[in-house]
Amino acid sequence: MSLPISVTILVKNAQETMRECLESLQSFDEIILLDNGSTDDTLSIAQSFSNVKIYESEFIGFGALKNLAISYAKHDWILSIDSDEVLESDTLALIESLTLDSHTIYALPRKNLYNGEWIKACGWYPDYVWRLFNKTFTRFNDNFVHESVIIPKNAHKLKLSSGIKHYAYDNIAHLLEKLQRYSSLWAEQNTHKHSSPFKALTHGFWTFLRDYFLKKGIFYGYKGFVISLCNGLGTFFKYMKLYELQSTTPPRVSSLIITTYNQKERLALVLDSVKNLAFLPNEVLIADDGSTKDTKELIQSYQTHFPCPLRHIWHEDKGFRLSSIRNLAIKEAQGEYIIIIDGDMILDAHFIKDHLRYAKKNVFLQGSRVILDSKRTQNIMESREENAFRLAFKQGGFKAKRSALLCSLIFATSKITATFFDKKDLIKGIRGCNMSFYKADCININGFNEAFIGWGREDSEFVARFLFNGGELRRLKFGGVAYHLYHPENPRTMLESNHNIYLQTLINKSRYCEQGIESTR
Repeated sequence: MSLPISVTILVKNAQETMRECLESLQSFDEIILLDNGSTDDTLSIAQSFSNVKIYESEFIGFGALKNLAISYAKHDWILSIDSDEVLESDTLALIESLTLDSHTIYALPRKNLYNGEWIKACGWYPDYVWRLFNKTFTRFNDNFVHESVIIPKNAHKLKLSSGIKHYAYDNIAHLLEKLQRYSSLWAEQNTHKHSSPFKALTHGFWTFLRDYFLKKGIFYGYKGFVISLCNGLGTFFKYMKLYELQSTTPPRVSSLIITTYNQKERLALVLDSVKNLAFLPNEVLIADDGSTKDTKELIQSYQTHFPCPLRHIWHEDKGFRLSSIRNLAIKEAQGEYIIIIDGDMILDAHFIKDHLRYAKKNVFLQGSRVILDSKRTQNIMESREENAFRLAFKQGGFKAKRSALLCSLIFATSKITATFFDKKDLIKGIRGCNMSFYKADCININGFNEAFIGWGREDSEFVARFLFNGGELRRLKFGGVAYHLYHPENPRTMLESNHNIYLQTLINKSRYCEQGIESTR
């Protein structure tokens, strides 16, 4: 009797195991075989089985490929098998005896073999895989690699007592081949995660120790050692490949926005420090909150010899409207990544490079500052040296140090999400004088809230909406260093009313503001 279950298999150059795999599945009346460019005898073997239907597709990720194979199936019930797996005879009888329930997902125990030996260690045992399910109830996720069946909250889960035999690896060469492929795919899939050499080393070393000692690889001789070592190397290389990918593929276009208001002398120092950058942004936009014409003339004098496009974004002076001029500049920016500083922040030579290194989708990056005292600021402002901005770098101190290791460590451990507001109502250290984010993430929450009048809380409110929209906050320390020229504190006459706007955002868990970047001007 043919079982009313469609078997789906992804294949590519699987001639060594293909025949045994298909012979174990002859009781099923339909096998969907989705080929991913086989060049060996895989397809000719498959064609000798009458219940096999062959389809072809380029590689689009394992999750997507498995869902594509499911779409060709005539039955609602799906049994997903890999081409190097064999359904055991006891499992077939067990499946035949089941009263299949559409809301139940069945897991099969898998025997993982290395060179013919079942390895009950190294994280390979016990190994239950969710493979039998109704396609009207669930499917595979869309992961590029390490795909799995989506388990709905109302699903019943049942583990079967008999399952499949898995020819995992034949030898060391086979292990290393898969290690290379899967670590590369994992890195491509997880570009939203943070990685570093330190993380790669510690995770890789721990994986080896765990699998060899805690998970009993030590009891399987050289095979246990090789498997545990390759598991550790796989972990190491997937994080290093991710780190390399992130280090070599920063955002394609970045825009540096500098806010200013009638402070042309300070702005000149900042522009001089931009010219000194080791890695330039693609453009610089001066977001001018209504300065008089002398600021415009200063910018024009720099435009003739500036090392990248320098644009002046201006609106009429109607009081302190920082959110409004930021939004106008962001809207005009051509970069996919936005870095914003105040017009009194002198930049370290690696400022842009550091921001781009840690740039990630859905991450608000809060930079830090080295605050210059009034005496040093006065010396800089009064200096007649050609590159007077360099005097800021003499401030020294711990905060002024650049350290890739410390910067990576703090970035990795400083994650803040919307759950923060379950216990507290204000994240300390949110300052718009040094921050960055993807432009698309900013547009999604409608930019900065122009309901704020006067100084106070506009940055904190922006971050709150960013987090409520599923983003996260990360700190940039010991990298992206900027030196803040001293000035008296801004008047705080509007702080109370602005704080009330901020609290309303928290109460409503607002993701979007009405008076924002898309508001009618």
